[in-house]
Amino acid sequence: MRSSEANFSFPVLGFTPDRENWGFPDLDRLTKCGARTLRENMQAGMELIDSDGQRWRVLSVRRTGRAGSLLSLLPGFGPPQSRIEHELEELAALSLAEVKQRTVDSLNAFRSDYMGFEGDEAEFSALLEKVSQAQSFADIYDLIQPDTFESY
Repeated sequence: MRSSEANFSFPVLGFTPDRENWGFPDLDRLTKCGARTLRENMQAGMELIDSDGQRWRVLSVRRTGRAGSLLSLLPGFGPPQSRIEHELEELAALSLAEVKQRTVDSLNAFRSDYMGFEGDEAEFSALLEKVSQAQSFADIYDLIQPDTFESY
């Protein structure tokens, strides 16, 4: 199945094989990436989980064209973006509790990214607690503010 055929409910969380989390607030962001993301095949193996708990694994990514403004070709206006399409494998849906656990695992794996410059353990613990109390997939997305990697 291709990403254009999947009926995503946004926002979508992405979890890489090494547990890093990415975020896609809409179809435009899901189907565009920078040169580095494409060149290094950074989305291969990523699991995408939509706001209804539906889940897919990214098998491959194919460039379909250019995305973004022509201004991105000029220095100072950001790197060029590519329009992409994913080849997806549909997986069993996840419950909210399972996505919460996957999110906590991701946050713990990348703990230093969420503790800030001061290494605030109390703030990090509060974030973990908020995730465990989240009432929806969208709440989790809002709490962790996942990277979209547009500049890669």
